[in-house]
Amino acid sequence: MPLKENAIRISARALLSAERLFRPAPAISPSNVLILEYMLPLGCCVHLTPVYEAIKRANPSVTLTVATRGLGLACLRHNPFIDHLIETPDPLMSLRAAVRALRAELALRSIRPSLILTGASDQRSRIAALAGLAAPAIRGGFTIYPDFYHRPLAYDRQLSLIDNNLNLASLAVAPSAHLEPRVNFSVADLAAAESLVRVVNPDGCPLVLFVTQNSGGQLTGWHTSRFVQVIRHVYEVLGCAVAYLGTEVDRGPIEKIQQAAGGIGASLAGRTSVNELAALLAISDAAVSLDTGTMHVGRAVGLPMVVIGPSWQRPIEWLPLELPQVRILRGQDRDNIPSNYRIDEVQASDVIAAVEELLAEYPPSAASRANRAAASTSTVDHL
Repeated sequence: MPLKENAIRISARALLSAERLFRPAPAISPSNVLILEYMLPLGCCVHLTPVYEAIKRANPSVTLTVATRGLGLACLRHNPFIDHLIETPDPLMSLRAAVRALRAELALRSIRPSLILTGASDQRSRIAALAGLAAPAIRGGFTIYPDFYHRPLAYDRQLSLIDNNLNLASLAVAPSAHLEPRVNFSVADLAAAESLVRVVNPDGCPLVLFVTQNSGGQLTGWHTSRFVQVIRHVYEVLGCAVAYLGTEVDRGPIEKIQQAAGGIGASLAGRTSVNELAALLAISDAAVSLDTGTMHVGRAVGLPMVVIGPSWQRPIEWLPLELPQVRILRGQDRDNIPSNYRIDEVQASDVIAAVEELLAEYPPSAASRANRAAASTSTVDHL
């Protein structure tokens, strides 16, 4: 073990031993829970949301607070299972500023956490330090420094990220069965999404969304020529309207695919907030998506989807396995990733067949869209 790492662990053990001299044993059912969420790929944010629901459903009297920033703040803005949503600076950039801001907000709201938790994606030394410096509470969850936590959890690679995170609920209240993620939106978000749909689909055809770009950090892309075949079939054969989703950065690549498809569809890249994106997904009829943050939001609102996944990534960790409204297409598991890998194992004909099957099993209807929208619309606004 490196000297610096060993010194940190020794210091953590010493601090924990000192704390135990002056603090009673960990509470069995803490009444005030603080969760720290600072690793903010959209998928990580979405996959932590079942924890909030599990805790509040098991014990509605628990006061549940989440400290986060940026995308995490947006993702949880309308979450009905959270009592307090606190924004702080990024502890990975400035731990001192994050501690100062979190302490100030906790004092302002008269919140005294008895348990501070970190999820599986937030295993960073500075996040663990924030947990220790924020308040005199029991620390639990996933961390790279288990000696610094009273109730550390170990990541189980045989479970999904969601089910690993749900083990946090056992520290706060009781073990939880699997819950699906949620991303809520407001009535105003829904109205904005409906306005966009009227623009891209004025004739009211079934609407199929395409997510053709990944986050850029991993090899999870698909061939443009194959996307084009699917887009043409969805539009020309199935009679559906087509729209493309993405960030502002994705606008150029999306336009190239749209042009290659003969101008079919309309791009909505960069035109939605996270909450408006969730609403837009809920009121559409289906999506064809790469394994991206947008796909995770689609899962959270129950949209029927065909997901094109890479064969080198363990499917149990991220992909929505065994959901009836999702078709996952990927090759056999592999460990090596060719330098020019573009999900070569999945053919356009595979995706076309999956889309046809999905639309037959989940036929587009106003009632289905309304039900999905109603299930995720929230009157709560934490900001």
